[in-house]
Amino acid sequence: MKNLCKKIALILLILLALQNSAIAQIVDSRFYYWTVYELQEDELQEKQCYIVANPQNANSDQSTRQKPYLMITRYQRERKEEVSVFGGYEYKVNSKIFFMIDDEFQYRFPTKGKFAWAKSKDEDVEVIQRLLNARNVKVRSDSAIGTFAIDEYSTKGIAKAYTRMREICK
Repeated sequence: MKNLCKKIALILLILLALQNSAIAQIVDSRFYYWTVYELQEDELQEKQCYIVANPQNANSDQSTRQKPYLMITRYQRERKEEVSVFGGYEYKVNSKIFFMIDDEFQYRFPTKGKFAWAKSKDEDVEVIQRLLNARNVKVRSDSAIGTFAIDEYSTKGIAKAYTRMREICK
């Protein structure tokens, strides 16, 4: 009876571990301000890899704001990539954020909920190529409750993080 209880307990622990690891987000590496992540729910699901940076400077008049981030996601099967920005709050409905690279290239990303994305696949490609050669990014956004934020991101390390992301999500 004792051995049976031990076996059942072991099986339950293994099942619990498998269940929890099925949606594992793995930190692969870090390059200065950029972190490379890998995510795969199971072997049948498409693997996603992404690189993320938090702002080096954040200015907002909303005290309850979550930590914002800039992200590039790569979908392994489709071999496509997209740029997104998490503002840390619900964006103003039907608004667009200002996304500026090196005070030279300006974009307006449409928002939905707490995220903003490039308008098209072509814009994703253009923005990513410019980010890889940039020094910084500034993002200006408005919240659903009338507050604002201006976030400044460093692109130091983005090229190495991007290369690593593409290696693990071929």
